[in-house]
Amino acid sequence: MGKRSVTWRVGGILLGVCGLLTLGGAQVIGPGYAMQLVIDVSWALGILVFAFGFGRAGSVVARRPLGVSALVVLALAPLVVNLAYNVASPQVVSADTSTAWTAFAVSLSASVVSIAAGVIAATQIARLGAVPARWRWAPMWALGISVGCAVVIQVVWGVLGAAGADQSAMVAAGAIGTIGLLAPTLGLGVVALIAASTDRPEAVEVFRSS
Repeated sequence: MGKRSVTWRVGGILLGVCGLLTLGGAQVIGPGYAMQLVIDVSWALGILVFAFGFGRAGSVVARRPLGVSALVVLALAPLVVNLAYNVASPQVVSADTSTAWTAFAVSLSASVVSIAAGVIAATQIARLGAVPARWRWAPMWALGISVGCAVVIQVVWGVLGAAGADQSAMVAAGAIGTIGLLAPTLGLGVVALIAASTDRPEAVEVFRSS
């Protein structure tokens, strides 16, 4: 088994765990903050595995500085933001208006940074050639689905809220958000495992141009 296959298997499993815990982690782990910490750590480790690989051949960005940097930011942003939020105490954040607005601004900024890092990383994966052609656009598709679902769910919730929809309708609409969360986690995890099982290293050329 090549280093690239090992990288994809380990990274895929970690992203898959992240997705599965997103679906039902509260029942397995306990309090919300503990669940979120495990989810964030699983996500961070999975993305870092893909970034650096088990050897240069395993890196989905061939360990190029721009691609690695983008993936590191993408990996750590959720963990850092959620840890900071928990340290600040949700009760304090929700009770103080100015603090609440600050928390919102930080969360929004982190989302923008994560999306930007995701676009850069997905573009590098698509163009560098370290991933076979049939798989290299999967991260960009996952990012598009995730961002698209996030936008749609906000619009749908706004419309339903204005229309005075009941709670059941709001919960049903939330399924759209779940799809957005699973695309870059469980979805990419499954793709990575399939790619690992069909990997043919000798058939892929890693371009040297930056």
